[in-house]
Amino acid sequence: MKTLHLLNLGLLLFTMESCNYFKSTHPQAEMSSEQGSTGMNEKTILEFSVNADNNLKNFKKELSLVYQSGDFSMYAEKYSGNDSTLVYKTYADNGNISSTIKNYYFKKDSLILVTESDKVMNAEGDVFKDVRTYMRNNVAFRMDSRTASSSAAIHTLPYLLIQPVDNKYPDANYEDDIKGLNDAIMGKDKFEMVFDNITTYPEAHYINLKSKNRSNYKASLLVNTKDAFIDSLLNTPLTFKDEKLRLNWKIVDKEAVYVPVADTTTSASGLNK
Repeated sequence: MKTLHLLNLGLLLFTMESCNYFKSTHPQAEMSSEQGSTGMNEKTILEFSVNADNNLKNFKKELSLVYQSGDFSMYAEKYSGNDSTLVYKTYADNGNISSTIKNYYFKKDSLILVTESDKVMNAEGDVFKDVRTYMRNNVAFRMDSRTASSSAAIHTLPYLLIQPVDNKYPDANYEDDIKGLNDAIMGKDKFEMVFDNITTYPEAHYINLKSKNRSNYKASLLVNTKDAFIDSLLNTPLTFKDEKLRLNWKIVDKEAVYVPVADTTTSASGLNK
């Protein structure tokens, strides 16, 4: 579908070169008797993901800004457990065309599951689709999906197996995905943001950031509560022009909201190097 293709192109904007979370590049995905992720099947992988989701509140959380490029916007979350469990969650919107939530589950540095939930809006009605990709040795060994016309309906449907072509599922650049998400969370490379300006409205201010590397990405933070730092931005904005700021924020309704320095218990830090 054309709209899904557009969303996938938007998500690919965030991919970069490979990262070290992927240890194996072996072309096969055979079962192994060794302990760890290589011996898992679809049942144990799903159990692992459910357990991880249930314990996210106990994991260390890192959060990116909300990045925009034209009508496309995206932000990412990273959850790190004490048992080497990693979960990445990404939220992307392509204007009024489509939206996607994508989750990556790692066990001991090995990617074992990728879930994707898409919503496509068009004149004929909305289409909802969920896809699960099960990984072993960095190779997909199973995929299943379900499709419905409403959010409520899709959760009542079973997943149906997607048949591989020539016993192989399509390759995906998950290494690049994770590299791009880490860059977004850490504010690096094309996601390295510097101060552009601060705008004033009757009931709020917005800190506007731009890419230091002249990419198409921008970001903004809603300021509901002023502090000494915000006063400095308002009074002497040219002093901070093109500078990398120390900021704290939280995400509310897909919008980054500035958290004053004195109240950082619910925020994730970024742009702080």
